[in-house]
Amino acid sequence: ARKNGVIPDEVVWADPVSGMRLKVPRSKRRPWETDELSVLFGSPIYLQGARPKGGKGEAAYWMPLLALYSGARLNELAPMCVDDVKADPSSGVRFMTVIEDEDAGRSVKTENSVRAFPIHPELVRIGFLEFVDQRRASGPSARLFPQLTPGSKGGFGEAFSKWFGRHKHSLGIDNKNSVFHSFRHGFKDALRAAGVNEDVNDALMGHGGGNTVARSYGWDDMVRRFGLSTLNAAVGRAQYPGLDLSALRWRPPSAT
Repeated sequence: ARKNGVIPDEVVWADPVSGMRLKVPRSKRRPWETDELSVLFGSPIYLQGARPKGGKGEAAYWMPLLALYSGARLNELAPMCVDDVKADPSSGVRFMTVIEDEDAGRSVKTENSVRAFPIHPELVRIGFLEFVDQRRASGPSARLFPQLTPGSKGGFGEAFSKWFGRHKHSLGIDNKNSVFHSFRHGFKDALRAAGVNEDVNDALMGHGGGNTVARSYGWDDMVRRFGLSTLNAAVGRAQYPGLDLSALRWRPPSAT
């Protein structure tokens, strides 16, 4: 209330809970190292068309890439449907939405997590839109990764998370801090390194930041505030120096 001007500056005031906030342990998760990413995306899944049973079909291919270039959480990506992939008629920007849908067993971490993020040019080059078009043939509400099903806690990504941990170890990636959520840290750092405005960075990540009043919006409000062209330019600036994914090009399973 004090920060937002409800309590006037001239009123003598003291924080009644000063010093009483619990200390939250800092996360030990860190972005993936470049050499680890090279190993992960140089695996048979990406270069030889392998689809391990535990990886649940095309989820094994696309989930890490989507996280790398969007910063989305595992349980935000896992239940996505083809109608979450949209095109802005005025700018032509292709983007995805993270939307809460309890009837479909979907949830987001906070209200600020209901957001839009443009599809990174590298995802387009690799073939993500072709993949979406293939899935769209199954219907406008078809899930992108139908083999991912809710776990005991209701999250679509629970089994995938366990498989991914085993998979990275099988590739010799033993860094315990390099987990799926680390992609999110890496994307935020990539935006920051590219000089993206912190307000835009927070909006793309679904972070409330310090100014909660200004950042309490859903994806449509987010687009109205910043504009898809601005958001698209910001996402396109996120790069991972030293990571070469030029050999990656998705092909439909029937062609492999």
